[in-house]
Amino acid sequence: MSGEYILRMENISKRFGAVQALDNVHFELKQGEIHALVGENGAGKSTFLNILSGAYTQDSGRILLGEEQVTFKNPLAAKARGIVKVHQELQLIPEISVAQNMFLGKELTGKFGTLSYGDMEKQADVMLRKLNAEFPSSVITKTLSTAQQQMVEIAKALLYDFTVLALDEPTASLTTREIDELFKIVKELKRQGKSIIYISHRMDEIFELCDRCTVFRDGQYIDTVQVSDVDKGQLVQMMVGRDIGSENYHKDEPVSEEVVLEINDLSGENGRFEHVSFSLRKGEILGLAGLVGAGRTELVRAIFGADRIASGTIKLKGQTVAIRQPKDAINCGIMLIPEDRKLQGFVPGLTNTANVGLSRLDRYISHFVINFKKMEQHVKSLTRQLDVHPEDNSLQTRQLSGGNQQKVVVAKALNVEPDILILDEPTRGIDVNAKHEIYELIRRLADEGKSIILISSELTEVLKLSDRIIIMYEGKMTGEVDGRTTTEDEVMHYAVGG
Repeated sequence: MSGEYILRMENISKRFGAVQALDNVHFELKQGEIHALVGENGAGKSTFLNILSGAYTQDSGRILLGEEQVTFKNPLAAKARGIVKVHQELQLIPEISVAQNMFLGKELTGKFGTLSYGDMEKQADVMLRKLNAEFPSSVITKTLSTAQQQMVEIAKALLYDFTVLALDEPTASLTTREIDELFKIVKELKRQGKSIIYISHRMDEIFELCDRCTVFRDGQYIDTVQVSDVDKGQLVQMMVGRDIGSENYHKDEPVSEEVVLEINDLSGENGRFEHVSFSLRKGEILGLAGLVGAGRTELVRAIFGADRIASGTIKLKGQTVAIRQPKDAINCGIMLIPEDRKLQGFVPGLTNTANVGLSRLDRYISHFVINFKKMEQHVKSLTRQLDVHPEDNSLQTRQLSGGNQQKVVVAKALNVEPDILILDEPTRGIDVNAKHEIYELIRRLADEGKSIILISSELTEVLKLSDRIIIMYEGKMTGEVDGRTTTEDEVMHYAVGG
């Protein structure tokens, strides 16, 4: 039996302080298979891959490549043995070019030892073309969108002659077209005999792409199954240990006619969106749909005061308001959960309590002194509501899994108690159970009278939640549809310029 597996990880355990991240788990990978690794945030998936890729060393257990027991002291050692990981969080240097990022640590040199930028760009462009990326490798990385930077991470991995490729949430920021291109690449790699470990919270991807699936829960091994032998409900129940219920989140009764926000002929200073007009009603969930580059994020950043407005007006309850910075928006009862939690959502070196409390520090100040006990109690109630794991809010937010970091960012927004909540990719990197909790929270907030603008790269998510959907293409509004009755095809018609 051992001969059919190219990789076995046996009895792997890892502890971080008081947190047992992995407890005696195992995993087996066959040659030429796409093997899903699934579980809730905090289940131990990323820790497991970090051990495999040499970023961490296990406390106990062993790794076998074929019949050889191996130990990786660092990621370079793992790559030397043909194991490459694409991280969930971007690992790129913003200020250098795409080609320089892709060849970082393995730069090509000329006859006299000087860097050969031309050769690096040529090879990098070949990999980008395989993914149908629409940008050259000579561009500076920070000029790219989050989705485009994710494509760079994937192209970077393809430069290596690997045996095992680990993909940690590779489609979290990608559009439908980009996901299709990635799937073609992954299936071709499988045909070539490469082995893929695939982590995703999107169940449809698991069933479309993967051969087998291993489930972790709370740092423990649950089971390994053939994907063809289970359905979505069974797999989710294995992950969370229970049935998470209905997926219908639409409002039971008609949305109020009371308009709380009016956007009139709004254009951005950078030209990323032009002449956008729409209204938002009290208690409404308004979806913003469109492909990457459509201008959705730039639009909501301008409404929030993070980017400048070139022309147009914003009205709150019929009154024109001047929003020149985020503080103005917060004072007007508008709060934004940004697309990139790592760079914009929280301060990495601060605790959960501090990050959440920062959004309304005045709430906890009395006589120029911060009441930290009051802050801790209030933040604890918010993080418990969102089931942030671990429960210890004295931990630095960067120590949490990606999904739990996102929950902290949501708690930070809710701490403001906004009337209008703008959610830009609120469930990116969040597991199915946490998504369900966030969906219920969004619906509950809307039912309580809060008005919500929702951006998501998952079209099914927009359709599942939105009462009404605005569609954008290349910075302009191209359509408006009823979220309850529209179809994916109708939304995509407008999203490609129809």
